[in-house]
Amino acid sequence: MIGSLLAQLNSGFPDATAISDAVRTGRTSAVAVLAEARARASSGQGQDLNAFISEDWDNAELAAAALDARRAAGGTLGALAGIPFSVKDVIAVAGLPVTAASKAFATTRANTTAPSVQRLLDADAILVGKTNCPEFAFGMTCESPLLGKTENPRYPEATPGGSSGGEAASVAAGISALGVGTDFGGSLRWPAQCVGIAALRPGIGTLPGEGQVPGLGGNFGDNGVLPAVSPGMQGSFQTVGPLARSVRDLRAAYTVMAGAPGEPPVPMQQPLRVLWSDGRVFGPVRAEVTEVMARLAAAIAAAGHLALEQPDLFADCLPTYNRLRELDPMVDHAAAVAGREDAISVANLQTIENSLAASPGETARARVAAEAARSAAIKQLKSADIALLPVAGGPAARVDGTLEVDGEQLQGWEIMGPCRAVTLTGCPVVSLPVGLSTEGLPLSVQVVAPPGGELNALAFAELLEQLAADPG
Repeated sequence: MIGSLLAQLNSGFPDATAISDAVRTGRTSAVAVLAEARARASSGQGQDLNAFISEDWDNAELAAAALDARRAAGGTLGALAGIPFSVKDVIAVAGLPVTAASKAFATTRANTTAPSVQRLLDADAILVGKTNCPEFAFGMTCESPLLGKTENPRYPEATPGGSSGGEAASVAAGISALGVGTDFGGSLRWPAQCVGIAALRPGIGTLPGEGQVPGLGGNFGDNGVLPAVSPGMQGSFQTVGPLARSVRDLRAAYTVMAGAPGEPPVPMQQPLRVLWSDGRVFGPVRAEVTEVMARLAAAIAAAGHLALEQPDLFADCLPTYNRLRELDPMVDHAAAVAGREDAISVANLQTIENSLAASPGETARARVAAEAARSAAIKQLKSADIALLPVAGGPAARVDGTLEVDGEQLQGWEIMGPCRAVTLTGCPVVSLPVGLSTEGLPLSVQVVAPPGGELNALAFAELLEQLAADPG
């Protein structure tokens, strides 16, 4: 059930790997693939989805036609040939708006392209547009002052998640075959669960972080200078990463975005040692989440591996993450909104201002505590090959951001405790659906590998799919 679930949820559309194989071998054309994606985007359902802040179909069609002409002439196509992809609008792409979903930057256009995006373009993926997120990516639902609310294409009663909600919605709706988002406290992993797709949060520093906005001094990429990454907490822990309809797509996107060869990981010593927890140490967890995690552990053990329950897994990471997040000064956001305060939402302006109020001593102590928790978590993880945690204490929240967990109403960031805890480790993590809630909504697991283990996390995610597909 587990492994086949990701395929079942996404069976209506080919994955990016299949699209690229078909384009490169001539079984289909890049123009035909793009026409199907554009038709979905322009349909009534696609328009109602409200996922795109800006679209670039005309240039995409030119790129697709050039790709087909090159193939017809016997030229070599890139690893991601013909794959339609989209980019969250906190990432700069030259010539396109880069708004951070804020009215204050509605007319801003980037003069530079983030390196991770450029590498996808260089591999012949085809950019179709920029997607919605909460203003400045501050939120776990997907509603912005600039565009409004993005719908969940599969579960209308639920949020598509945040902050990479527009990306998740576009991939799940069959418009984009790959999405490029960002993840600070779960902004790739949580939306992936909400719509039933997969996501990779790479480890800190694995992918180039330049091109995220606001950059140093509030830079929005409109002055010809590639925005640098902020030295603060967000700049340190936020990563760019892919969303996709299959784990193999995540690997293909990651190897291109990282500029790494598409080689298999060094095999992990068998049997694998896997630590797991239902995440109860971080807050309320539905009984059905605990049951899914226990079944997953049992399947791993039945396959001959060691599945060791560790209820205190990364226990100190969440409180120290939350404390540092509260106190870390958002100097680059403050620089960005200076003189534009009237165009910023009241809540986000308050968040930025509050972050500047802490004393340097308070912030320094919070950083020391966070680093101690991070070191302890990595020590735990290095005693194993993989760690498993749920993405959240339950499935996708309602559109208002609330979630019922066994009689208790949760809302906002408290739903995403396991994601925020894993963020503090700085380790690579894959999110993929492994079960369904009583409402029929996806429940996803985080597959966490030690530092530098992106390919191992991806390989283990595929192993989970195989275990689930095996009726034994």
